[in-house]
Amino acid sequence: MKSVMTLTGLATRHLTSSRVRVDAETQSFWVAKENACLTQDNLRLRSELQDLEASTHMWIRLYEAALARANAAVAECSRLQQPAQ
Repeated sequence: MKSVMTLTGLATRHLTSSRVRVDAETQSFWVAKENACLTQDNLRLRSELQDLEASTHMWIRLYEAALARANAAVAECSRLQQPAQ
């Protein structure tokens, strides 16, 4: 059976019950193809990691700003509840 190329570029071979001898050239082709796919996946994952790290830092800054506003509001409420002198 022929090999199938998926949309993500990963090559898979149909497994059969009989043992098929693969020559060195064919094996080298499959190893090179797998390495190319792994390199592409690695680059994609590194890019996604950078996006996630940037998003994480943004959410942390938003949380810290919201916490500062909440703490300021609590302090103002406490100040207003104190009796005037």
